Amino acid sequence: MDVVPGPLTGIRVLDFTERMQGPYATQMLADMGADVVKVERRVAITADGRADDRYGVSGSYGTDAADSTIYSAGFLANNRNKRSVTVDVKMAAGRSIIERLMAGSDVVYENFRPGVMDRLGLGYERCRELNPAVVYVSATGYGPVGPHADKPGQDVLVEARTGWGHLNSVDGHPVPVATAVADTLGAMNGAFGTVCAIVHAVRTGRGQRVRTSLYESAIAGMAEWGFHFLNSPAGAPRRPRSGHASPYTPPPYGFYSTADGHLALSSGRKLDVLSSVLGIPNLADDKRFSTHWSRIENEEAFTSVIETALGTKTTAEWVILMEAEDLFAAPVNSMGEAFADSAVVATSMVVELETPAGPLKFLGVPYKLDETPASIRTPPPLHGQHTDEVLSEAGFSEAEIAEFRRKAAI
Repeated sequence: MDVVPGPLTGIRVLDFTERMQGPYATQMLADMGADVVKVERRVAITADGRADDRYGVSGSYGTDAADSTIYSAGFLANNRNKRSVTVDVKMAAGRSIIERLMAGSDVVYENFRPGVMDRLGLGYERCRELNPAVVYVSATGYGPVGPHADKPGQDVLVEARTGWGHLNSVDGHPVPVATAVADTLGAMNGAFGTVCAIVHAVRTGRGQRVRTSLYESAIAGMAEWGFHFLNSPAGAPRRPRSGHASPYTPPPYGFYSTADGHLALSSGRKLDVLSSVLGIPNLADDKRFSTHWSRIENEEAFTSVIETALGTKTTAEWVILMEAEDLFAAPVNSMGEAFADSAVVATSMVVELETPAGPLKFLGVPYKLDETPASIRTPPPLHGQHTDEVLSEAGFSEAEIAEFRRKAAI
C-alpha cells in the first residue's frame, strides 16, 4: 500500500507509555507519520500484572466472546502504527540499549508517576545529556508538584477530584462520564504540546521538557463551565434532570422523549419556530419561559410541555420537520445506530485493518490534512515484535543482540 508521507514522517518517538493517556497521544503522533517505538516489559504482562492479552488471551479478540475483553480493546484502540521492543530497563545492559535509542530519538514520551524514570536512570536530565535536542514528555496523573503529585492517577479519580462527577450529577448523585474523558483530553494536550516542542526543536536545535496531566487537562476541559463558575454569581451548577446537557444553559438544551425514543434539541433562540413545529402556543409568550433565567427556573415545566408534544411523533419524524426549519435537532442514537450512520463511512471514521486476530475495525483519524494526511498503516504490534529490527537499526550487531537475549535484557 502506497502511503503519502505524513507531517511527522522522519520523527522518531520512544514510547514508554501504558493504559490510555500516553498511548493515545503517541498513537496520534504515529497516525501523522512518526516512527513510534513502544518500549515494553520483557515479560508479557500488563501494567497491573495480568498476562498480556492484547489480542485476547487465546488470540481471538473480536471473534470469540470469551476472549474479547475490554482490556484487549484498551491496547488495540491506542497502539496502531507502532513498533514494539522489549527491554528490561532495570538491568545495566537494558539501560544501555535504551540510552542508545534515546540518543537517536526526537521524542521520549512517558506516563509514569513523577520520579519513576529518574529512579531508572532514564529521566529528562540524563536523556538531555545524551540528546540535547530531545523533546521529553511526561504525562502524569496530577503533575509533578502539588499535594496530589505522588497519588495514583486514573480517569475516574480525576473526574472525582476536578468536579466532573458533580457537574454531571442529578439530584445530588454524582455521575462519572461514561468514557475516559480525562485520559482523552490528557492525550490530546500531550500530543499538541509535543508537536509544538518539535517545531521549536527544528527551528532552534534545542529540545525541552513537556508536561501534562489528567488533572490539569480535566480542569482545562471544563472550559466555559469552569470559567462561569469562577466568575459569575450563578454559583455551583445544578443539573435539574439527567437529560439536560448543561447546568448553566436554559432549555431546550438536551435530550427529550419522543414517541419511540429521544431527540436532542438546542433551539432556545428560535422558541417561536420550535413552538410552531410542535403545534403548541408560542413558548416565548409564556412568562415562565420568556427569558433566559425564567427558563432555567422553570426547566421541569418547560420539559413537560415540549415532551407532551414530542410524544405525538417518532424521533425520525421530528428530525425531518425540525431540520426543514433549520432548528438544531438530532436523534439520540444507540452505539449501533451511531456507527450505522452513513456519515461514519463518509468521514472515514471506521477503518478496517488486517491484524494477527483477523480483520478488526479501528476508529479513524478525526483531523484531515490535504497535503500530508494521517494514515492507519499497521495494526498494534505483538509483544516485542520489532526488537531485533529496531536494535539493528540502532547499530547493534547480531552478536550483540544475541548476547542481550542471553542475558535476558531483551
